[in-house]
Amino acid sequence: MRNELTAVGDRLRRPEYTGENRCLPCTVVNVVLSLLAAAAVAAGLGVAGGIVVLVGALGAIYFRGYLVPGTPELTVRYLPPRVLELFGKELRLPETLDPVEGTAVRATPGGGRLRDSFASAWDDRIERMRDAGPTDDDVATLLGVDEASNVGEAAYVADGGLRRWLSPAALLADAAAAAVLESRGDERWTALDPDERVATLRDLRKYLGYCPLCGGGLDDERTETIETCCTESERVLMATCVDCDVRLIEDVGDGERNP
Repeated sequence: MRNELTAVGDRLRRPEYTGENRCLPCTVVNVVLSLLAAAAVAAGLGVAGGIVVLVGALGAIYFRGYLVPGTPELTVRYLPPRVLELFGKELRLPETLDPVEGTAVRATPGGGRLRDSFASAWDDRIERMRDAGPTDDDVATLLGVDEASNVGEAAYVADGGLRRWLSPAALLADAAAAAVLESRGDERWTALDPDERVATLRDLRKYLGYCPLCGGGLDDERTETIETCCTESERVLMATCVDCDVRLIEDVGDGERNP
């Protein structure tokens, strides 16, 4: 009997959310919700009903790590950073995003999340730029230079050098994000040089979640091994629109081949 119970427990258990991987904030939130649900049931159906609900809920939390579906995502999104820090959750952002922390993103245990106000403004600016595409002035604003001249698809001459983006979708996303950041006047952003701006926008683009050109969804970011004839193999992180097949992200190692 004991072996049978162990086997059932093993089938129910979610190791990615239990044991060493258990999230304390998620567990606390779900236990509180379980107590509230049990109290409500006890008030309506009696103490026995409340106990059954509480035991079932705590069992789900024990084996699965949480009771409410989506708890890990919801906890990171809605719990204030100070609360997460109290539970020992390290808040992290890629270093390139430090200049836009607070304006565009906030640190989370998962690596960062767009602020709702910025995400909404970014979406609006993409819509406004989509039909005609970014102008030379938009790209100059992106780079923080006086002028930029288009010399090809997603390619510009600016500040004495050539800048080429991964795709028109990548350029549109970056130009729209830069326009929003510029309008907010954050000194940390305006103080960045062109290379730093490109790197910041490249990492910010990973939070967009859809194709700026057609509005289609992105395939799951995947890592592929690229074999070359004269260098070591490279691990490449890529995200491509499922509708128009335009690539939005392509990271090689610690950097990106093109912005």
